[in-house]
Amino acid sequence: MKKNKIYQGFLLCLTGLFLVASCTKNDTVTIVPIGTEYYVEDILTVMPDSAFRADFGSYATGPIPPKIEGGYLVSPRQRVKSNLGDEWPLQVVDPNAFLRFTSQHNGIAVMEMGEDTENTIDTVFVMGNGNAFTVYFIENKVVLDFEYQGGTYTLRTRRGVVMTGKVTADGLADLRYATIVMAADSEPAGVPMQEVGSYFIYKDGNGLAETLDW
Repeated sequence: MKKNKIYQGFLLCLTGLFLVASCTKNDTVTIVPIGTEYYVEDILTVMPDSAFRADFGSYATGPIPPKIEGGYLVSPRQRVKSNLGDEWPLQVVDPNAFLRFTSQHNGIAVMEMGEDTENTIDTVFVMGNGNAFTVYFIENKVVLDFEYQGGTYTLRTRRGVVMTGKVTADGLADLRYATIVMAADSEPAGVPMQEVGSYFIYKDGNGLAETLDW
């Protein structure tokens, strides 16, 4: 009889642990899998010096990011920094860009980004703490066709993307993100191409990517 009680108690303990584990898997709190926070460092290994970190600023880390699910309007989207020189001037680009995050769970989400020229869907990593978040991922082989001095050229790149901001009731505050070239084609003679370590930094021009259904 005593053994039965011990066994029943053991089962109750297991049931309790199962329920606790199940609670940590719901979408009210997301837990970043151990080790994925270092993936963002892989993206930044191509940077030749600390200039990017100085231009981009700090980004949120931590195992419990806020919920970022929803749609957002980035307007105006401004390119505020580049290390590529005069061929890539700083300006407002694609004044209306759209972001949508879905299926956020255990430090991973699905991100859709709509721009004037393309629509991108990627699985992304999410980390952060409190209301501050960082989203990061690597785009495999981005192909870009562009005109230069009467010719059309194709640029194939592998880009890392780091995005950061704060979740508010009205949207994503202080949203900024960077695209960083991690691998690229060789440069044709006389054509300015994006080399490894090249980066662009963008932000929402009014400081808030407003919540939007799209």
